[in-house]
Amino acid sequence: MNYIAFQGGFDKNLSYLIWCDKTKIAAIVDPAVNSASIIATIEKNGLILQKILITHSHYDHTSFIEDYIYYLPEIEVCCNKQSTKLFQSNNIKGICNNEVIMLGEALLISLYTPGHYHDSICFWVKNSNLLFTGDTMFVGRSGRTISTTSNIKEQFNSIYSIILSLPLNTTILPGHHYGYKQSISLDENIQISKFFQCKNFKEFQLVMRKFERTFKK
Repeated sequence: MNYIAFQGGFDKNLSYLIWCDKTKIAAIVDPAVNSASIIATIEKNGLILQKILITHSHYDHTSFIEDYIYYLPEIEVCCNKQSTKLFQSNNIKGICNNEVIMLGEALLISLYTPGHYHDSICFWVKNSNLLFTGDTMFVGRSGRTISTTSNIKEQFNSIYSIILSLPLNTTILPGHHYGYKQSISLDENIQISKFFQCKNFKEFQLVMRKFERTFKK
């Protein structure tokens, strides 16, 4: 699996163009960045765009969906099955936890990771050790839990029971460039961040509360 990250959007958002090495079948993870440079890259590399993958339905991660539907009317937009009604399009496909998504000969596994938002999904490319985390995990910290349907206990479970159980050499590819670099190995993220060193939910809750008290935009 190949990927290129594009930064822009509302707040250092990251969109990813991913594709199968053999077939050139491609997808966009989070249409959060102006589509012009991404479409130009698709055409320059002879890629075949088939899907859009949505990590969660916050507007900053979905704002350029219509550009891609205009560019490719038959494109499939995959999001959490809870949120299909939010998108007024026949292109939407609802996906469940542990659903396999084929991209040419490559496959991704959807991991339901609520907490930052009720419909958050991570996309795991097991054979390539890649995890597209949206706003569930960033470089150096967890996503915030301040939205109406956020839930800090679910965020703890999503991180500690799901993401931290993956191989330590997994590359974390977040939805925003908030850290000192765009991506990081899971192992390094654990080593550098108190968010991922907690022994229980109470410790995680204290780390999150301290972060919110000192948070600056």
